[in-house]
Amino acid sequence: MSTCRSACPYDCPEGCSLLVETEGNAVTSITGDPANPYTDGWVCAKLRNLPEAINSPHRILTPLRRTGAKGSGEFAPISWEEAIGEITSRWKDLMAQYGAETILPYSYAGTMGIVHRNCGEGFFHALGASRLKRTLCSSAKSAGWQKVMGDSCDLSPWDVAHSDLILLWSANIPATRAHLAPILRKAKENGAKIILIDVYENPSAELADQTILIQPGTDGALALSMLQVLDQEGLTDEAWLSQHAAGWDELRTTLEVWDPEETQCVVGLAPDVIRELARAYGKAKAPCIVLGSGFSRSGNGGEATRAIAALPAAVGAWAKRGGGTYGVCSSPALIDKSPIKRPDLADPHTQEVNINQLGPVLEGRGVKTPIHSLYVYHANPASVTSHQNAILRGLAREDLFTVVHERYMTDTALYADIILPAPYMVEQTDLYTPYGYRQIQYAPAAVPAPGQVKSNFEVFALLAAAMGMEDPFQGSTPEDLCRRMVEDSAVLTRAEKDKVLAGEPVVLDTPFPLPIETEDGRVHLDEPIITWFPPYGGREPFHLVCAPAVHTLNSSFNECGALQDLRGEMTARMNREDAARLGLAQGDKAVFYNDLGEMTCTVALDRAVAPMTVVAEGVYPGKNTVNCLTHPRLSDRGDATTMNDNTVWVRKA
Repeated sequence: MSTCRSACPYDCPEGCSLLVETEGNAVTSITGDPANPYTDGWVCAKLRNLPEAINSPHRILTPLRRTGAKGSGEFAPISWEEAIGEITSRWKDLMAQYGAETILPYSYAGTMGIVHRNCGEGFFHALGASRLKRTLCSSAKSAGWQKVMGDSCDLSPWDVAHSDLILLWSANIPATRAHLAPILRKAKENGAKIILIDVYENPSAELADQTILIQPGTDGALALSMLQVLDQEGLTDEAWLSQHAAGWDELRTTLEVWDPEETQCVVGLAPDVIRELARAYGKAKAPCIVLGSGFSRSGNGGEATRAIAALPAAVGAWAKRGGGTYGVCSSPALIDKSPIKRPDLADPHTQEVNINQLGPVLEGRGVKTPIHSLYVYHANPASVTSHQNAILRGLAREDLFTVVHERYMTDTALYADIILPAPYMVEQTDLYTPYGYRQIQYAPAAVPAPGQVKSNFEVFALLAAAMGMEDPFQGSTPEDLCRRMVEDSAVLTRAEKDKVLAGEPVVLDTPFPLPIETEDGRVHLDEPIITWFPPYGGREPFHLVCAPAVHTLNSSFNECGALQDLRGEMTARMNREDAARLGLAQGDKAVFYNDLGEMTCTVALDRAVAPMTVVAEGVYPGKNTVNCLTHPRLSDRGDATTMNDNTVWVRKA
């Protein structure tokens, strides 16, 4: 029995440091590393149950070739030599007929390790394949924040404990930031009040003193109405604004239309509730907004972020320890990723495909060069991407040559022509920098990869050689590249670099006050003036919101039986009065449908939900799940997903 250090690779801001216990080549347990003060020696149920999946007999351990119809799940084992030969032979034929842009890579955040997440970009740049614009998650939030705050970082999680008023705005702490919960409890012990603002009573309500439910897509309107109250009641910090903000005088002249009496019909709140919220925020000594991402997955998500980001500026919260926001960009660029991503190999004129529009693209819409080959790695688009039915129709095309690099038979892998076996993080070496705080960790492999499993890095090296291409990494190994990136860091000290390379988690201090990293050192509330406009919506009466599940992470961990049991069956949460009007009770089956598709699942009425709103938690395997109802439309800023900006009809099944 031995123990080694590792890091969580999943798309989560926590970036937990891990202790992996092994016996021989088997992983027996995963626990939290107390050397990381944020992980604090414990991990979520997802990581605790991961050894079940790592050691499962259901893993894909050899390359596979499809032998039946697409989607049938019929495959036969082949050798790596056969797999690489078939892939490159098909690609050469397709490139000769259509050009390299007919090949589309598809990847997102199945691993957050810098090497293995990004190493495919250099290969596909050099190949000349279509470029993928990876804006699946919170790009609208990032774009809106950048417009106001530039490259500024926000608070560290420990700063939140110093706040006396904490707004959990569209933030599901148990599902997305479990390690923040003890910090929030500490803040409450110190006298802080916690208010949850969301479209439903998400599990964070257990941490909150008050829950305020608003209509989906109206977060920006609520923020502007709060700004109106702050301005009218003299609760703004004019001295801070005059010194550190640009555009406040212009913005305040537009706020009259956001009087709470006028705003109530938009956000669904009584004027007194808006005023009390604004007053509490304006009178707090150090108000903090813990900002989730769900609100930004809307047609107006970028502008909503700008409006919310204006609130701490209006009251000068950034000058107060514990004041500001947490949850936007707490981890700055500690590492230069260009040696891995190789942007120098990219041709800016090459066709670009937005990740959220894969369905229409596979059906031949919106692209100059039609896609005839799809290479999927650390991603599961058949489950997690909007317009599921269009994606499945595209994947079923006989003239689409699909390669999937995967650990299990996912919904996407079912449609592959070739499947390549992929590793877990404990079976490969990588470098991690989470996006929830300033931390970095080097994580060598803990056990060898089983069977014929190969990493992204290994596969792209094989493909490059077989295509007659120059190796983008010139013979370097993942270990070499990790060391190089750490040594080249302009942020880390010599002592910190040594600790990182020794495998220790290194947490960097967050400065106070935080510098405003815009060109002129000022927060920008203009260019243009912040406003609000309605979300896309639709002709259907109910607004659909896709929320995270506590026990899984998008489609990750669907292979863990114990976690599936904890999550339970697919449900849709509804407002009790809405359900009663439709003759629906707790546990009934209902059909949720629109012009894209329909989903049948169980109705849940055990948590409060805003009127005319349906909330679906988690991504489930199979057809006709929540993404069969989500449009591939893009956000106002950042070209991001609008998965929370769709409408549906509801009827009893």
